[in-house]
Amino acid sequence: MQIRYKIAIQFTIIVAIILLIFSAIVYLRAENQQQKNFYDRLQARSNTTARLLVDVQEFTPRLLKLIDRNSSLRLADEEVFVFNFKNELLYSNVEHQANYISNSLLEKIRQEGKVTFNSDERQVVGVLFAGKFDRFVVVASATDKIGISQKENLIKTLTIGLLSGILITIVLGIFFASQALKPIQSINEEISRITAHNLKKRLDEGNGKDEIAELSVNFNDMLQRLEMAFIQQKQFVSQASHELRTPLAALKTEVQVGLEEEHSMEEYQQMLRNILNDTERLIQLSNGLLQLAKTIDEGEKFVFEVLRTEEILLNAQKAVQNSHQHYKIIFGFEMIPEEDNLTLINGNEVLLENLFVNLLENACKYSSNQQANILLSFDKKYCIIKIKDKGIGISTSDLPYIFNPFYRARNTSNIKGFGIGLSVAKHIIELHNGIIQVKSKLNLGTEFIVKIPHC
Repeated sequence: MQIRYKIAIQFTIIVAIILLIFSAIVYLRAENQQQKNFYDRLQARSNTTARLLVDVQEFTPRLLKLIDRNSSLRLADEEVFVFNFKNELLYSNVEHQANYISNSLLEKIRQEGKVTFNSDERQVVGVLFAGKFDRFVVVASATDKIGISQKENLIKTLTIGLLSGILITIVLGIFFASQALKPIQSINEEISRITAHNLKKRLDEGNGKDEIAELSVNFNDMLQRLEMAFIQQKQFVSQASHELRTPLAALKTEVQVGLEEEHSMEEYQQMLRNILNDTERLIQLSNGLLQLAKTIDEGEKFVFEVLRTEEILLNAQKAVQNSHQHYKIIFGFEMIPEEDNLTLINGNEVLLENLFVNLLENACKYSSNQQANILLSFDKKYCIIKIKDKGIGISTSDLPYIFNPFYRARNTSNIKGFGIGLSVAKHIIELHNGIIQVKSKLNLGTEFIVKIPHC
C-alpha cells in the first residue's frame, strides 16, 4: 500500500473516532435533556391534576376526567393516577390499572418526594402533593412520541454527518498526503536518473528547512562520498596496474634479452638476479595490496582483545630490526604511567604490529642515519605513540595525500616503495577508533602521532 493511502486511512480513522465520540456526546446530551423536559411536563400535568382535584371543590373526578380527555395539552398515551395516604385510588383518567404502580412505589414516592423512571417506552413520574388537609401521591405517565421521533431524526442526521465527514476526510486526506509527498516523488524520479556514469548529478534541496530538504542534503552527501569512492577506485586500479606493469615489463625484457642471443654464464646469472629482484618486488606489491584489501573489506572479522601498548611496540621494534639489522630504533616513555591500565588498549595484535612495523620501517628507510625514535605517553582518553625520524621530510603540498593508496611524495622517487604502507596504517587506525597525525618539515624529519583509546 502506498504511503499516501496509509496516511489518508490513519487520518480518516482519527477523524472518524473524533466524530463518533462527538456524535455520541451530542446524542446522549440531547436524550438526557429531552427526558428531563418530558419529566418536567409530566410533573406539571401531575401538579395541575392534583390541584384541580384536591383544592378546587367544583371539579369532580368525572368532570376532571372529561376535561383531561379533551385537553389540547394532553400527552400521548397519558395516564394520571391520584392516591390518598391509604394507597386508595382517588382519581384516574383511564379505565385500566397501571401495572407499573405498586404499594412499594407509592411508599418510595412518599419518602423521596419525587421518583422518575421508564416503563418500556413510557416515562413515569411520581410526586408527593400536599393539599389543604392531606398529602396525596400523584403518578403520571406518557409516551414521548415527539421525542422518540426527534431522536430518530437526530440519529439519522448524526449518521449522515459521520459518513459524510469520513468520506470528505478520505478525499482530503489523499489530496493533502499526495501534496505532502510530491517532493518525495520528485526526489524518487531524480534518483532513478542517477547512474554510475552521472554521479556528479545532485538532488534539488528545496528550501533547506524541512525534513524533505534534510533528506535531499543527506542523499547528496552520500552521492558525494560515492563519487569520491568511484574516483578513488579508478585511481587505485590505474595505479595498481601501473605498479604491476613496471616489474612485469622488466621481467619480459630480461627474458627477451636472454632468448635473443647467447650470453656468458655471468650474464645469465645477472639476468636471473634481475628477474629475482623483480619477482620479489611483485610479491611485495601483491602482499601490500592484499593487506590493504583485507583491512578495508574484513574489518569486522578481526578479533580484538586487551593488549599492552608497550609490548606491541617492542614486538614491532624487534620485527623491524630482525629484518633490517642495520636499522636503529630507540624506545622510551615520554611520560611514565601512574597506573598500569593506562597502557591497556583494545585491539588486534597482528594488525597493530603491522601498523607500527610500517611506520618504523618508513622512519628508518627515509632517514640518512636509518634511525627512528618511539615515545609513549598518555592522556585521559588515549595511549599516544610518537614515531620520529630525522629524514628527508614531507612537503606541505604532499602531506594531504600521503594516506592515499600508491601516493608517494615527490622527494622519494629514488627510494624503493609502493605507497601502500601508510594507506594500510590509516585503515588499521580507523578500525581501532584511533587517530593518526603527521608533522613534517623538509630535510628536518617527520613525526607520526598515533592515538589509540584506552580500554
